[in-house]
Amino acid sequence: MPQSIPPPGNDTKDEHQSLVFDASVLRHQSNIPIQFVWPDKEKPCPVARELLVPLIDLEGFLSGDPIASLEASRLVSEACQKHGFFLVVNHGVNPRLIANAHDFMDFFFDLPLSEKQSAQRKLGEHCGYASSFTGRFSSKLP
Repeated sequence: MPQSIPPPGNDTKDEHQSLVFDASVLRHQSNIPIQFVWPDKEKPCPVARELLVPLIDLEGFLSGDPIASLEASRLVSEACQKHGFFLVVNHGVNPRLIANAHDFMDFFFDLPLSEKQSAQRKLGEHCGYASSFTGRFSSKLP
């Protein structure tokens, strides 16, 4: 099981411990471990261009209109090929279901780190809990 960064003053390092971001431990350290500092080349630029997100309206598609269905299919294909994502409106998903999903996400992310890690993404799998540091660095401490 992954271990947290040792508390300040603890100079022992076990080469077999995984590196885990634990804010409750790191907030007591005077320096942020280098593993948790983004390289300059990967930091966001100070002036980011506006992201133009393709908008796809599914109202005609869901009504069964064959012309609207073809157009929605074309727009989805184009958005996936050019952008890799898109925003959908008039999709018919119940707003209460969406609100419930957000409530459950908030509940999960408010859990203590140890509980979130029980759902940790496993190597080779595409779903599970992971931080932005997952897979970025060697799992061994220096």
